[in-house]
Amino acid sequence: MHKLYILLLFIICCHNSVSGNNRATVGNISFKNVINDPDPAPNADFKTLVVPIKRAGNLIIVEATVDSLEGNFVLDTGAPYLVLNETYFRDYTHIEDNEATGITGGLTASFTTVVHNFTILDLQYSRLTAQVTDLSFMENSRKVKILGLLGNRLFSKFAVTVDLFRNLLYIQKLDKDGNIPETERIYCDRFMVSPFRYSNDIIFLKGSVNNHTLLFAFDSAAETNLLDYDKIKKIITAMEVTGRSKLTGVGGSNFEVIYAKYDGLIIGDRMFMLNRVLLTNLDQMGASYGNSIDGVLGYDFFVRGIFTINYVKKEFEMYIYTYQ
Repeated sequence: MHKLYILLLFIICCHNSVSGNNRATVGNISFKNVINDPDPAPNADFKTLVVPIKRAGNLIIVEATVDSLEGNFVLDTGAPYLVLNETYFRDYTHIEDNEATGITGGLTASFTTVVHNFTILDLQYSRLTAQVTDLSFMENSRKVKILGLLGNRLFSKFAVTVDLFRNLLYIQKLDKDGNIPETERIYCDRFMVSPFRYSNDIIFLKGSVNNHTLLFAFDSAAETNLLDYDKIKKIITAMEVTGRSKLTGVGGSNFEVIYAKYDGLIIGDRMFMLNRVLLTNLDQMGASYGNSIDGVLGYDFFVRGIFTINYVKKEFEMYIYTYQ
């Protein structure tokens, strides 16, 4: 039986900092790649598809339709494929049952199914394999109905650009060399570019701090950045602890995590200062990705600009937002 590791980084207790008591919430799921069979290519009758996005806290919400049900999906580059909320899809055909294990312990059920029609505006899939699991913690934390998660495999033939300043998502076809055609380019003021490794349908970016190389997973549904405390405590000596929170997982157990900030993170050809981060143990998350990681780059990282993921060339870019 496959194991599907669900890592619920869901902070629900008060976060104590020098500025007072705030609520820190992180909603993130990472999945071991249990769906291996390729799905048919989508019907994509466009060059650039412009999709409005909504926000639920730090989550990026896209409207899509599964068969006849239309609703909100979280754009989640920490998930390898389409994930559906059991609340609305529990009656779908069970192709394979799986166990789900939380980062802090506890088991829940999930299963593999097939969706016969999935669409995001003019991006249409006639058949998709999907995982069905409990996403109620996301709905409860954000008070919004969430049908599922949009993982990387949906966009593996495209370039995807997220502009949080204009609340737009661009899905673009690429030329024979894997580039966005010049006539379709939207942003020009690039301030960072980095190659990435694409493994098990997860994006891994190399970075460095104090001349030490670190490996990060890029996760658009992680509502803050994460670092593995044991791996970086000797590397980042000038880290300022700003607060503490408790992480609650599938089984209801919890443990303390540290909220901090630090300078000098280099990704690609750019140095990032004033990096906010949660320090915790990422061993199980690395196991779910099939790769040991030092950290996760989430909202506090990508909110600094407009970002593009070119899945074909395996490049990550960031652009400066300019008022028009």
